[in-house]
Amino acid sequence: MSLRVCTAEFMLSTSKGTGFAPSWLPSLLAERMATSGRDGQVDRAPDGVPFIDTDILWTNTSDDPMHLHMSVHRASRSLVTSNPNTVTIDDAYSFDVAVSPSAPLAAVTDNGFGARLKANRSTSTSVLFGRFFRDIPDWVTNVDIGLIEPGETVHFRYRALFSTPGQWRTGSSARHEMYARWCRLRLWGAPWVEGSI
Repeated sequence: MSLRVCTAEFMLSTSKGTGFAPSWLPSLLAERMATSGRDGQVDRAPDGVPFIDTDILWTNTSDDPMHLHMSVHRASRSLVTSNPNTVTIDDAYSFDVAVSPSAPLAAVTDNGFGARLKANRSTSTSVLFGRFFRDIPDWVTNVDIGLIEPGETVHFRYRALFSTPGQWRTGSSARHEMYARWCRLRLWGAPWVEGSI
């Protein structure tokens, strides 16, 4: 029996053979669970109102460069709106990598969820009223952050912004609700590798 010698970085060579070292596999470096502080009844909001606003700071304290990506897991969402109003919730994230980073305020939309119900009057005497309920399941977005050198820090920001674009009318029995529930941020890291093994 001959012993196979490991010649590559992040590999193991044992009596059972060769394989990846545990340090090669992606590992969970940081996690943040944020809940919505405004779920429930909503009013008109022409500008974005934060339902969830959170961030993560992580510093590479190892001697090796790391390849990072963020997993953004959003809960199932629900809304209720009445004719003719629009309610939306938009997800936004931003990040910065530096020795002392400061990610810009997350304002550019990544994903969104919303609805509008508009019932037009066919004649001047007919009055149409509608109420709309909508739910979507949870979903995950993976954001590639890239290379983090030793001593560098990543700052990742996430926001869920509620707004009511367009016209708005408050009826006698209007009902407007939004539920963003929660968001879980998970920062994953693996060794940065250039070339082939």
